[in-house]
Amino acid sequence: MAYGVKSRFPPMTIDGMTSLAGINIPGHAGTGWCIFVYNLAPDADESILWQMFGPFGAVTNVKVIRDFNTNKCKGFGFVTMTNYDEAAMAIASLNGYRLGDRVLQVSFKTNKTHKA
Repeated sequence: MAYGVKSRFPPMTIDGMTSLAGINIPGHAGTGWCIFVYNLAPDADESILWQMFGPFGAVTNVKVIRDFNTNKCKGFGFVTMTNYDEAAMAIASLNGYRLGDRVLQVSFKTNKTHKA
């Protein structure tokens, strides 16, 4: 112990923080950084998300949210990337990107806060 100071708590890592109760890091899913993609066309599928985000770095998962009855995209999806800097660069580059006739909104996923 440096200078005779005894630490009561071990140093925390970013991964350790995600598992602590009451502490949340927006966008961090434990296995990567979750990105919210809004304003996708009804015919959008997972392959377009792989193609758009792949050039920015390692993508571990993509998911287009679909209507249960029609199987059409509900207009949004999620992309998980392993590296924060790559995810931030993808967001900076793709937010406002025109895909077909739609302008995408891209940001880190945030948790919903329910209004009372």
